[in-house]
Amino acid sequence: APFAELERAPEHMHSYRLTPLGLWNARAAGLDAEKVLDTLLKYSRFPVPHSLLIDVEETMSRYGRLRLEKDPQHGLVMRTDDYPVLEEVIRAKKIQPLLGPRIDGETIVVHSSQRGQLKQLLLKIGWPAEDLAGYVDGTPHLI
Repeated sequence: APFAELERAPEHMHSYRLTPLGLWNARAAGLDAEKVLDTLLKYSRFPVPHSLLIDVEETMSRYGRLRLEKDPQHGLVMRTDDYPVLEEVIRAKKIQPLLGPRIDGETIVVHSSQRGQLKQLLLKIGWPAEDLAGYVDGTPHLI
């Protein structure tokens, strides 16, 4: 399954592990929670607990609520349509030093040199950012 990690595969029964990272990667690849839930319900040998279905939907809904974007005036910024999420994130002590000034209620400047570290820390606190900022071509090196 593109959203789960294979744990064991004896002859007739395969066991998979669901992780937030696996679900977020599936979301980034275009799968939505409905497709994941349908797959779980269709192929599970045993009834899927209702609490798991809710957890999958909630976990997948977190992806993309924060977006890294290129702003023509401010450079790299983090945006959201969900003000409380941004408030929660900027209160995280490890994330604060990676951020610049706040532009408005939904946008904050990100130090571009800290982009990778910010994305890793956002994953750790459960708010994976959708990175829409693109990349800059670097200097080619002879090999």
